[in-house]
Amino acid sequence: MLIRLRSRDGLERIQLEDGASVTAFMLAIQQQLGVPLEQQRISRDPALLTAKDGAGISLLNDYREAPLQSLGVTHGDLLFLLYDMERQVAPAYKPGPLDSNRPFGSKVTMADIIAKQRRVERQDKATVEGVSFDRAAANAFQQYCNSALAFSIKRGGICYGTVGEDNIVRVEFVFEPPQQGSQDELLLERGTPQEAQADFLAGVLGLQKADFLAGVLGLQKVGWVFCQANKERDWIVSSGELQAMAAMQDEMGPKSVTVLVTWDANDHGGNVHFEAFQCSEQAVQLYKDGWFVPESEPSGISKMRNPKEPNVEQAVIVASKDADSVDNDWFLCACAILDHTGPLLSSFPVENRLIPQSASSLRDHLRKHSSLPYSSRLADLHLLLWLAGQPNLDQADMLAIVEAVREKAELMEGYKVIIDSIAGV
Repeated sequence: MLIRLRSRDGLERIQLEDGASVTAFMLAIQQQLGVPLEQQRISRDPALLTAKDGAGISLLNDYREAPLQSLGVTHGDLLFLLYDMERQVAPAYKPGPLDSNRPFGSKVTMADIIAKQRRVERQDKATVEGVSFDRAAANAFQQYCNSALAFSIKRGGICYGTVGEDNIVRVEFVFEPPQQGSQDELLLERGTPQEAQADFLAGVLGLQKADFLAGVLGLQKVGWVFCQANKERDWIVSSGELQAMAAMQDEMGPKSVTVLVTWDANDHGGNVHFEAFQCSEQAVQLYKDGWFVPESEPSGISKMRNPKEPNVEQAVIVASKDADSVDNDWFLCACAILDHTGPLLSSFPVENRLIPQSASSLRDHLRKHSSLPYSSRLADLHLLLWLAGQPNLDQADMLAIVEAVREKAELMEGYKVIIDSIAGV
């Protein structure tokens, strides 16, 4: 329990265990404030501070063995302390970063007070109605995580799609950048020289190659997907994962989503689950403002620190209580997860995996879909990304090919010959 104690030297606070006696209280005063037992006169009556030597005032000193609570003293109560000694008391107010330029004696506004604290609130609903994932794209991602990686490490990718008038995010394609994954960490290499080299329209549109091709097809970044390593945990996402979600949402916009892929060994011998989430808007802002403390060990609790006052232990207010950590679930908004059959194929080998893409991959893909018109056979963004890196095709060539794919038009014979020759047909 905390007791506020006012003396002629100001207002101070004493920390006690629940159920402490008057004697324990007096000993705490001696230890924390340096006022000897024989000097202390304590009362609930504020007149103690104006009465001479406390004469005629009922003192708690007379009930030394009684618990404070039996005398009506509870957590947060204000008591009064009188003593004759002189003390050197540190000022109760210490200027903070917001006060460094404020002259002495000026007023503290309510805006100043609010700026020093953050109240963490739950967001009742996500900003999107749901997420629909292309079946082939979802299967290509989870199958690799399951068969090749056995959910032993994390794997991630950037989702491209659209947000419909029904406010449902439709994921049509997953671009998997170069990355490093372990059981607890995932690093997607973005904005690297390799990615810059792959961006053949950087000088014109300032976009990555994946962005350019998706843009021509009417797609945009709508979020990201990652799989968690198969291990015991009692939380949905760790603090590091939550911060990565907030960073992606800050980059891609308020309607971007995170799709989480997990393996549940207890579900009929083992099944893969897809779940979709958004961070609360407040989580994104807290991330941008630097309130999240980098996690040392993965957990479902985020440590919080006011970047302007990093030494303050109680940094935020959660459910009307001061706290220095927040359960990650407070920041999550669940989204309905759906599936659909999209307009793109997803059978060409995916970039940056253990098995490299090759000319034989192109040949197998063309033969597998030989019943389709030629431009429709190329309607696989993984294939188009690989073609864009071939020396036989330049920027103008790729633009013509992608437009034919988008319009489902007949591809010029010259491009068919080039692509067939690359495939070795």
